[in-house]
Amino acid sequence: MNKILNKRNIPSFVLYAFALLLVIYAVWAYSHCADIISQAKAAGQLATSGNEYDIMSFYMGNCCQYFIYALLLAAAGLVLQRKQPITSIPEAIDTSIKNSEADDELDELFNDANSTDDE
Repeated sequence: MNKILNKRNIPSFVLYAFALLLVIYAVWAYSHCADIISQAKAAGQLATSGNEYDIMSFYMGNCCQYFIYALLLAAAGLVLQRKQPITSIPEAIDTSIKNSEADDELDELFNDANSTDDE
């Protein structure tokens, strides 16, 4: 239990909780959209043929975006949970140290060349 609830995993669990809330809301919104569409069909206000784009747009605008947001939040929580701490010096830092040493050598070379030209 201690391993699951350490301080490093708390942000990922918060993201999972928000993702769960968004999924619950998206399911509720989907059922509400389906009720509205079925009532409009039953009342004769909406014909399915020829209005497929409008029906899909209604669903996309009212509930599908929340499924996508929930998926993105869950993915972010997964990335945070699997993130490994840095234990060694990355190669980028190591090469930047080497590059700065080479730059120092070049500065010395050019400074020596400039001082001989000035004389």
